[in-house]
Amino acid sequence: MFRYIRMTGVLVLMLAITLAPVAPVNAQQQTQTGQMATGQQNTQSQATPPASQNPTGTQLGPPPPPPSPKKESDQGQSEYVNGKRAFPNLIAPYTQLHVPMPNLTNTSRLQDLIKDGKLVISLQDAIALALENNMDIAVARYTPWLAEAAWLKQKPFSAVPNVQSFDPLYQLISGVTTSNSPVANPFLTGAGAGVASLSQHQFQANSTYLEGFPTGTNFIVTQSNTRLASNGANTFNPSVTSSLNVTVQQNLLRGLGLVPNKRFILVAKNTKLSSDYAFKQQILTSVTTVAQDYWELVFARQFVGVEQKVLEAANRLLSDDQKQVQIGTLAPLDVTSAEANVASANQGLIQAQTAVLQDQVILLAAITKNPLMPELANIEIVPTDNTYLPPVTENLALADAVKEALTNRPDYQESLINLKSDDINIQATKNELLPSLLLQGNYGWTGLGGREVLPGGVVPNTFIANLNDPIVNAAGAPIGGFTPIAVTLPSTVSNTGVGSAFSQIVHGQFPQYGASMTFQLPIRNRSAQADSITALVTQRMDLTKLQQQQNVIAVDVSNAQITLQQARATLLAAQATVRFQQEALDATTKELQYGTATPLAVVQQQQTLATFESQEVRAEVNLVEAKVQFDRAMGRTFSVNNIEVQSAKRTPGNNLIPGTSSTGELLTGPLSNADATVAAPLDGNPAVPKREARVQQQH
Repeated sequence: MFRYIRMTGVLVLMLAITLAPVAPVNAQQQTQTGQMATGQQNTQSQATPPASQNPTGTQLGPPPPPPSPKKESDQGQSEYVNGKRAFPNLIAPYTQLHVPMPNLTNTSRLQDLIKDGKLVISLQDAIALALENNMDIAVARYTPWLAEAAWLKQKPFSAVPNVQSFDPLYQLISGVTTSNSPVANPFLTGAGAGVASLSQHQFQANSTYLEGFPTGTNFIVTQSNTRLASNGANTFNPSVTSSLNVTVQQNLLRGLGLVPNKRFILVAKNTKLSSDYAFKQQILTSVTTVAQDYWELVFARQFVGVEQKVLEAANRLLSDDQKQVQIGTLAPLDVTSAEANVASANQGLIQAQTAVLQDQVILLAAITKNPLMPELANIEIVPTDNTYLPPVTENLALADAVKEALTNRPDYQESLINLKSDDINIQATKNELLPSLLLQGNYGWTGLGGREVLPGGVVPNTFIANLNDPIVNAAGAPIGGFTPIAVTLPSTVSNTGVGSAFSQIVHGQFPQYGASMTFQLPIRNRSAQADSITALVTQRMDLTKLQQQQNVIAVDVSNAQITLQQARATLLAAQATVRFQQEALDATTKELQYGTATPLAVVQQQQTLATFESQEVRAEVNLVEAKVQFDRAMGRTFSVNNIEVQSAKRTPGNNLIPGTSSTGELLTGPLSNADATVAAPLDGNPAVPKREARVQQQH
């Protein structure tokens, strides 16, 4: 029974080593320190690429690679992580991956929002356009995939130098050699008497299969075949020699275990996760910037309205002064003063209009890939959202607010990923301090075949009967004699080949086996000590940086909280000031009707009201922008704007880059009312523009 099991095992090994697919292996081991570049390589998902979904359903990601079969452990990962599979397409791993060129044209959403030569957008439209077109996001979108490619590059390699690649390597070496050499001693060379030169013709075909495992194990199978023909006096000529040898090596001290061997792979995976969080942080930053730019444009347009009212009041004052000069009730110098007032108001209006144009350029650059498109030349951006009164969400205990921020903020999560890599490096460098103890066992078989000539030769003193003499006498006793002669026996030839050699291997006729142990003790071991110290110091430094980052986040949250509270109080004060000034204007207007006030007094009250209204507009925008910055500091930007970052595991079978169709286009959908960023006031009613709310309160 054991014989048949052994035969089956040998046949399987020979077949595997002969038909094993060739796998590309990088012979140069990659080294890396475990330090990860913040914001470049690193994020998300414990094993998958990130994606951000905007309020319209748009998910962010780079152009999609072609789909590939997945193992269960790799579901949701792209070919950037897994590489191309060898089945069913055997040549796929040896072909270049197709990565589509980037689409540098503006998305169709932008064209859909242009009406009558104006770009009419809400805040959600601006955010959606930024997610699709913002160039900072477009560039950052590729960073996680570069990290995935770096992760893929590390997957075949062990961090232990004497462990083979985790990607199997099949190697075939074949060649032909012909040689002629003089014969100095025919008995030593095996040429035979009378041979002046030894001629040999040799063909070799040797194959090797190598594979390493994360446990620190090497598996090596070698199969060799040699055919030798010569003019020498060999028993087999030509001869065919085949051998099969299986070797297993195992590290018992240094290099034993998963972490020491998979160190670079685990660190590269964490680098991918870190890059995912860096990409998420870029989205958060860009969305915050776009929201800020949007509200600045809203303020600039509203401030133009305020400056127009100032100019109108100045023109009315000039008109009244000119009439009074004509009837002689006012000195001409007062007209000059009124003209200067008009010029000043006109200058203020021009500056406000210039600010609108500048804010339009800034916002347009943030929401387009190409702001120089002909249809965008000199286009007017018309924001449809007005300032609003945000609900009170900032009155939190600082400890609770910081705790929420640490949970939500991508930059802090990125630092936690770096600490995980530090722990991996500490474990791996601790193992590197151990001496090396390598246990090796091998088992092999050998077979021989070829053309074997067995000479007959001469057999002396062979006796045969003499037929001329009687064999027996009358009494029956043998008489006569036997004549000795020499008999020559014929030569015999046996023809076998590689099949016979393989048969001998399969049947185990000529086995060989052995075991060995190699022990290496580096004296002083300074290099390994330095690596261990570096890993420990790096981890301690990153722990200190983490506390430093927590403190910075706490200050950021506290400042954002204070700013939002003060902005709310400032707005209330500005509203009260405007209300009182409106009452003063109404009283002066009534006095003018009764003749107890002059038109100049009314105009001055109007100018003062316009100034206070401009301060109110600034306070309104400051409050909204303070809410935007508070959401950023708390890490709420995604939830407030309904931007969904794809979860760690994608739906099995979905191999596309998140947020893209099979053609690489971004997936988009119609904007719904539920996606509005305007939060409801405390009374539960839908939010209304701030100025309308003020009018309602007065009634």
